[in-house]
Amino acid sequence: MATKFYFIDDDPNSQNKVRGFENNDLTIDAMQHKDSWGEEISFLNDQKDQFDGIILDLKLDDLPNRNGKRADFRGTSLAQEIRTRQKEGDMNSFPIILFSANDKIQQALENSGKDLFDIRINKSKLNESAFSYFTPQLIDLSDGYKRLSGSSLAISQVLQIDEMTLDSRFVGEYNKNKECPVHIQSRFLITEFLTKQGLVIDENVLAARLGIDKSNSDNWSDLLKNLSKAKYQGVFSKGWSRWWMHLVEQWWNETIKAETFLRSTPAAERVEKIKEVTKLPKLVAAKKTEKSESDEFWTVCKGLGQPLDPVDGLLIQGQDNLFSWQEPEYVSVDAALLRKNIEKWIGIADIEKERYENLKVLYSRKKQ
Repeated sequence: MATKFYFIDDDPNSQNKVRGFENNDLTIDAMQHKDSWGEEISFLNDQKDQFDGIILDLKLDDLPNRNGKRADFRGTSLAQEIRTRQKEGDMNSFPIILFSANDKIQQALENSGKDLFDIRINKSKLNESAFSYFTPQLIDLSDGYKRLSGSSLAISQVLQIDEMTLDSRFVGEYNKNKECPVHIQSRFLITEFLTKQGLVIDENVLAARLGIDKSNSDNWSDLLKNLSKAKYQGVFSKGWSRWWMHLVEQWWNETIKAETFLRSTPAAERVEKIKEVTKLPKLVAAKKTEKSESDEFWTVCKGLGQPLDPVDGLLIQGQDNLFSWQEPEYVSVDAALLRKNIEKWIGIADIEKERYENLKVLYSRKKQ
């Protein structure tokens, strides 16, 4: 049976906004808001067995519904009431997705209720790539909620990994959330585990750590099959493709049988060793950014999306409260000086600002 989401909006033509997400495994029923906040809650309660999650527009009062009524509530206030009732056991647990534009007013409103939503979809940037990216996440959120609901699963069952291989501090933090409502468990797993590099890494960081330019490597998909044992298989794994870093390093040591540490091996050497053992000739070594000195890549520049050794990067702001298992993100000197894709990294961390100013002076002199 296909996963079904309800999309609550004020636009009578809102079905057109979400049609691109739908496939054989996902349907989305768009509908205008009810006449009142209370009616909306009652409707969702009455329909609890008919849907697997809801998508909410932040602003619901721009247009009246078919009864001529404008909403006197926002998506955040509706989400807050749903989460409260779920916590009290008065409503089923299900994912709530925020569907909104990306301007400053919207952002301020969203920040007040960001813990209420599992993910946020920017409706101003919808295209084929966005649809294919978010559709698996919507389906997997529904499946993940069902796996997490109704029972207190051990971490080894949730993550499909031996607990003894995990950072004890992560296990402790996970156990604090285990008895919480499902949406809190979900948010912890997504925001503090799956979308932070550390215990698991995403495909771009995986490529960087293997020293590979995946966009120009015809054998990249073949190499991923070779790394299948390192693939994360736990809750939300279909929506968020990740690899266990300790298993990637184990693969490097036991399969590639490298005599050097992965971290301290230059990209070209990493790739040559991998090609030799896997017999995959069409793997291309990644190149460093213009102002970088090292090709011992370990992360990805937030501005350029290219492999980067953290020693050549600048810490980005907003990372003062990372958990011990989470690795910080960086922007390359090239991207920082040119302010490339700054919406993805906002700014340089305070601790880096003096260095950044010195770099600006240095490279301005080189231009002269």
